[in-house]
Amino acid sequence: MKRNYVYPPLISVLILMCSAAAGQEKSKTTEQKDIFDVIRSKKSKEKHLSDTITIQPDKLYISAFPIIGYNPALGAVIGATFNPAVYFGDPSNTPISAFATNFQLTSKKQLMISLRSSIFTSKANFIFKGDWRFYMYYQPTYGLGSNIRGVDSTSWVMPNGDIAYSASEEAEPMRFEFVRFYETVNKRIKGRFYLGAGYSLDYHWNIQDSKLNLDSGHVFETQHYLYSVNNGFNPKAYCTSGLVLSFLYDSRDNTCRPTKGIYASIIPQFNFTWLGSSGSSITIFTEFRTYVRLSRHNPAHLIAFWYSGGFVASGVLPYLDLPAIGWDTYGRTGRGYVQGRIRGVDYLYGEVEYRFPISPHTRIFSGVVFANAATCNNADNSIKVLEYIAPGFGAGLRVMLNKKSKSNLTIDMGFGLNDSRGLFLNINEAF
Repeated sequence: MKRNYVYPPLISVLILMCSAAAGQEKSKTTEQKDIFDVIRSKKSKEKHLSDTITIQPDKLYISAFPIIGYNPALGAVIGATFNPAVYFGDPSNTPISAFATNFQLTSKKQLMISLRSSIFTSKANFIFKGDWRFYMYYQPTYGLGSNIRGVDSTSWVMPNGDIAYSASEEAEPMRFEFVRFYETVNKRIKGRFYLGAGYSLDYHWNIQDSKLNLDSGHVFETQHYLYSVNNGFNPKAYCTSGLVLSFLYDSRDNTCRPTKGIYASIIPQFNFTWLGSSGSSITIFTEFRTYVRLSRHNPAHLIAFWYSGGFVASGVLPYLDLPAIGWDTYGRTGRGYVQGRIRGVDYLYGEVEYRFPISPHTRIFSGVVFANAATCNNADNSIKVLEYIAPGFGAGLRVMLNKKSKSNLTIDMGFGLNDSRGLFLNINEAF
């Protein structure tokens, strides 16, 4: 397969910027600006732009950009992503509430609508977390396990990880319609510790397995079909519906662009047939994030760590509901791989990211270098967790869109095994 040599220079340039970042430690501390400060200054050079950032409660701060493009797998694409943010209380004791809304429509009959939210009430007494989606979708699947086979040629990834494509011969293309409704309410118990409960729904229907052929003499059974039939699920439609508990600790300084603090959660989910689930099961989702500052002068100069894991403690989940790369709330796991490329009953993911300033005086531009790894199992083939590890790495650029909410535009180039790669566009940090 012809290789693309356009992207590696991007990483080389950003790595050189890393070494320059050390020299910025002694520079004079400056106030944060955003890209709109530059636009305003060019419109009126005589007008003084204040460096003072005044944040108002209950005022909506919006970051957005349009989506217009073309891809052979998608056809023409049009849409937009909006990321409103607001303080529902005194900013000195109430974290910012962030929303991520996304709309995309393609000429090949695909529609993606999503709303993700993390809402903090006054003084952070309650946290409401939501993930709502409606998709008319296409996505290849690759079976279970993290043993990467075949050569991938990922093209590009839309905001929130909603679209990624690969030309691997191992891919088994699928079309389906999908609704997700996750909503959890967390009550502060003491300090930054929260206890919560909620409801979770994943419903797939009109599933079309493109490679599946059950005609005699030309039989081809896909991984999705075999898993579904062997575990008692209808391969055309299934549902996971359950009640969740939430054990949460959150001391981050900002949800859009954290520079310090810890985020940790344990979420058991109990899926019942009387709630509409296609099968009974218990799953456990775990997550941990932390941020280590490297500069006393610039809090955006740091190393960030991220772990997440999903486990089926009992029962079985439908195939497309199993833990997988790129199917976390904001679609940020596995930069370097196509969404759903790595999937398993038990799943572990880890990432480390170095964040550094590029424009020390305005702080509008910054960069990142990251590395990640994923592993999962495939019981049918006796593949265990950690037996195969799929690494990824890459680099990216950050552009400050709104200095009051700390929302920024993120542009990342990620690489994985077997020539897997992708360009990832988003608003707000990966984690």
